[in-house]
Amino acid sequence: MSTIKRMLVHEIVAEEIEQYIKNKDMKRGDKLPSASDLAEMYGVSRSSLREALRYLEANDIIEVLNGKGIYVKDGSAFRIQASFEIQNEKKFLLQMLDVRRALEGKAVELAVKNATEQQIQQMQTYLAEYEQLRDKGKDTSKADLNFHQTIYHASHNPVLETVIESISDSLIKFWLKPFGIDNIFDDTFSLHVELLNSIKERNSIQAQEIFKKLMDCVEEEINMVPE
Repeated sequence: MSTIKRMLVHEIVAEEIEQYIKNKDMKRGDKLPSASDLAEMYGVSRSSLREALRYLEANDIIEVLNGKGIYVKDGSAFRIQASFEIQNEKKFLLQMLDVRRALEGKAVELAVKNATEQQIQQMQTYLAEYEQLRDKGKDTSKADLNFHQTIYHASHNPVLETVIESISDSLIKFWLKPFGIDNIFDDTFSLHVELLNSIKERNSIQAQEIFKKLMDCVEEEINMVPE
């Protein structure tokens, strides 16, 4: 079996810095926080931060001037690049959504039949955590991810779980602030609750109907993001 590529720390940090530039609408010549401040902001070592900065510099996103600081290199080019990134991310997420409909849809069908009481309780716990974080305006992505991963495990089909695991890096894009928007899919929370109730009741037809509604809502949210 081939090795599945995982994102390295410096790659994650580089993405976070890119997002920082976008969110601040920074332009050419604007100065970023110092290297020490960035390392503290993202909770990483100086060596990981340096690798991230080298990566961004190689892609002409920033310029590091010794003794002076870190600067945005080309704001206009960056905004063009960001536009393409959004278009590409939208296309990617819509294509991956088709995959989710197939694989997770099957996992839902099997979870209705095979989920243990412990797994159902885990789903309940993750949704309770999801709701608390949402109500406090905090990041819900981890709780949401854990809920869906528990459904995968509850299928009790090791082949299906292996297939899903093999593309997990791509699937996780749904939960790691797609388009840089926090909690983009929080409007689907009530459907998560309905889905869990259908699994509890072992109602396969209802579970599939609700799962389809959930995926339709996710697709609508993706399509609403301006390019």
